[in-house]
Amino acid sequence: MGQIAGGAIPFDDNPGLKNALDKLERLTSVLRKAEPPASPDAGNPVHALQATTEAAFAPAPAELESALASRKPRAATAAAPALLSMKQASAMTTLSVSSIKRMMAAGTFPKPVRLGESRIAFVDAEIHAWVRARIAERD
Repeated sequence: MGQIAGGAIPFDDNPGLKNALDKLERLTSVLRKAEPPASPDAGNPVHALQATTEAAFAPAPAELESALASRKPRAATAAAPALLSMKQASAMTTLSVSSIKRMMAAGTFPKPVRLGESRIAFVDAEIHAWVRARIAERD
């Protein structure tokens, strides 16, 4: 399968393969134009590709410093609180769902936010604060 009597299918008969090879050739020609790194592995195409990629994504130190210096400090904005489902609260506290429900009834667990008739969620920050308070109580 995939071969004809004389060998492999010619590229001209497979437009998808020809298109892919053309794209690959265009990409590699860009890499060939880039200066190879000055290292003992300069002749290694894998290392040349890695160095080219690193150079393309690494900001120049002067550019980075000037960009950070010119940034204006932003005013603190109130982000929307993250909500956790019952299962997420259970996983975060390592308590079972039934234990959380029992503690909610006793008033010893953070109050949930009602989202619908049968849906509640917990405020992430309140659960974290509750866990931190449990940790502080042990000392």
